Amino acid sequence: MSAPSPFRPGDLLPALALPDSAGQPFDLAQQTIADRYRILLLGAEAARQAGDPAIAKAGAVPIVVLPESPPSKPPAPGATRVFDADRKLFLGLGLAEGGVALVTPRGRLAYAGVGEEAVATALALVPPPAPPAPVRRGGAPALIIPGILEPDFIKALLAHWEKGEKATDRVASSAGGAGAGKVANIKRRADVFLDDKALYEGFQRRIERRVVPEMWRAYRFRAASFEVPRIGCYDSANAGAFGAHRDNRTPFTAHRRFAMSLNLNTGDYEGGTLRFGEFGPEEYEPEAGGAVIFCCDLLHEALPVTKGRRFAIFTFFTDAEGAQQERRLMAEAKARGQGGVTLR
Repeated sequence: MSAPSPFRPGDLLPALALPDSAGQPFDLAQQTIADRYRILLLGAEAARQAGDPAIAKAGAVPIVVLPESPPSKPPAPGATRVFDADRKLFLGLGLAEGGVALVTPRGRLAYAGVGEEAVATALALVPPPAPPAPVRRGGAPALIIPGILEPDFIKALLAHWEKGEKATDRVASSAGGAGAGKVANIKRRADVFLDDKALYEGFQRRIERRVVPEMWRAYRFRAASFEVPRIGCYDSANAGAFGAHRDNRTPFTAHRRFAMSLNLNTGDYEGGTLRFGEFGPEEYEPEAGGAVIFCCDLLHEALPVTKGRRFAIFTFFTDAEGAQQERRLMAEAKARGQGGVTLR
């Protein structure tokens, strides 16, 4: 079995505790620093920059990571030091010989690099502090995750939509399974299944590292599988929209637990925002590459696009129990002669 690939910028890092100078486990995401940017200085060479005034000015927390066992004597005061004798963190970040990494307050890898300018490059990604804005009312219990897909990957997905076979306005019905029919003009959207094997695998990797861990942290929901994604276009030419609905109200969709609506563009259209009417009038619109994750029980709607075209990619997550139900539905459909999506 090949070793897992290193984490990339945008990936949510797993929980990790390394021994500190006293030999005690130090959680790199412990609650005293988890809401701040952390700059990891891996190896002796990078450790020399722990006292760089620019780090303190940026409000980042420096953590020195050394590829050795904790010392028998405590070191001189200074930046927090942790020890990674097995180089697990070094290898996980793709910095086998050392370097600099930046971790966001959300726990995602923002940068990993080497060289004299690595610290400056990392710190340039730390935004200036902004005054907090109080929340006056509650919105829907939806999770917004930014930066799931990179611009180049989005471009490839849009190219796939352009050349793909379009399925228009199709929704799940109680009579024929997911995507079986049209229901009272509730949906005006042109979909293309993500059936390109290379693109699907790239999408899957990003979901596994950037979405699934966030869902576990926010909802304590362990995703077992997700449906083949659809790239959809809401076009102002026909006031593209999806009326208020829930995503798990038929025998063919009852296995769905959470939905994901991931924007592939913003600023190129007007309208098209997501709204959860049961929870208030707020409208949701992540930046391109970001998604809204929400329980399939929630009533929601995609408001009409009034100018331009909105592109997004959609899928549904289920747990282990739901995955069994989904496999049974797929087997029944196959027995009826209904084929599924084949990756090419």
